[in-house]
Amino acid sequence: MEDTLKDLTTGPIQKHLYELAIPTIGGMLAFALFNITDTYFVGKLGKDALAAMGFTFPIVMMAGAISTGISTGAASLLARAYGNNNHRKVQRIATDGILLSIILVAVFSILGLLSMDSLFTYMGANDKTLPLTKSFMTIWYSSVIVVMMPPVSDGAMRAIGDTIRPFKIMLTCALLNMVLDPIFIFGWFGIPALGIEGAAIATVISRFVGMIGSLYYNYRIHNLIDLRVPKLSTLLESWQNIIALGVPSACVVLLPQVIRLCLTSLSAQIGGTDTVASVAIGSRIEGFSLIIAMAIGSSIVPLVGQNYGAKEYGRVRDIQQLLVKTALFTSTFILLIIALFSKPLILLFSKDPIVIHLTFIYLSIVAVGSIGLNLYNFNSQVLNALGLSKIALIINSIGTLVVIIPSMILGAQLSFVHMLIGLAVGQIILGVISTKYCKNIVAFAEKKLIPN
Repeated sequence: MEDTLKDLTTGPIQKHLYELAIPTIGGMLAFALFNITDTYFVGKLGKDALAAMGFTFPIVMMAGAISTGISTGAASLLARAYGNNNHRKVQRIATDGILLSIILVAVFSILGLLSMDSLFTYMGANDKTLPLTKSFMTIWYSSVIVVMMPPVSDGAMRAIGDTIRPFKIMLTCALLNMVLDPIFIFGWFGIPALGIEGAAIATVISRFVGMIGSLYYNYRIHNLIDLRVPKLSTLLESWQNIIALGVPSACVVLLPQVIRLCLTSLSAQIGGTDTVASVAIGSRIEGFSLIIAMAIGSSIVPLVGQNYGAKEYGRVRDIQQLLVKTALFTSTFILLIIALFSKPLILLFSKDPIVIHLTFIYLSIVAVGSIGLNLYNFNSQVLNALGLSKIALIINSIGTLVVIIPSMILGAQLSFVHMLIGLAVGQIILGVISTKYCKNIVAFAEKKLIPN
């Protein structure tokens, strides 16, 4: 076990960041491969099926945002407790975070099944795409526990410095999904062709295997799961602490999905199936190009949290300064990737010339906006690690609701291109604002004006 754990409170900060991020990049690549595989095989079913996947994407990402938010809240508490050498608290937080995710799964599943018709109709699904969307989401909602629990248990491992095993889990899920997708979608080896429903079944099976692996590592390898029944007061206190950080963190993660929901809806109004399909393809390729930034973002909570828990406040300041430089570098790298590889990737998903053209426009513009996106995502993770997720929520909420979405709506009155320009400009503005405020808050933490 010890070879996978890292004491992040001593040694070169940049080296720690890279060592945490590199395995996570592999995991993110696996996750991107998971989504690209679904889109690739469903794209073979035609434009309507691909558009149906586009309608599911914001909801799938929203579920991931909720579980990631709870995971971030639990990981923030866990990393600080680990940095403070409070191992009993580490175990309690990890266990209670997993239990809390189970409750959230039940609520999300019921609400999702009851709202499918009204929600997807509102998003712009028509008589052809609505039945396809519902057939996928009925299976997905019914088994959403396999999607929402693993981020919490994987986050517990990352908080104590183990990023290797979460990578193994995500890679296993991606490879299994790659094998199962064509079997269930097209009907191989005697299995009936299930179309888009087959993609949902492949997803559920793959994620179930990942959930079992994650729980095994948490329980057998790291001893993070406590099977003893806790006192009700202890459990409620633990949940209260997780929720106090997790709910704002979840809301911060949800805000980009709200943007995505608006983007999909506006795209449907502007250009119908063609624009929705281009956003569906572009979103998946965009996710692939943002892997490095996402991996760095997921490494911030353990790195900042452990140092803050160990009262290494100067190192927290140095981490925040390093992250600003890293955000600018990764954004430049993303622009280069889009310029070199976007067109060949688009051709993997669609041969429709209109969809290809619109997808290339989408990727070119949002790549510029990634400069701001990386800045405010990194700063939000620093604040989460400090236990200041409410401040991160305030900054991101104001930026999203007052700057980004109005800019998109204004641009949509002109064209699809102007809508995307509004998105990119809004993200850059929010990135600059969040950097300024995060720098000031870290300065307060260094002066010990924020309670540890």
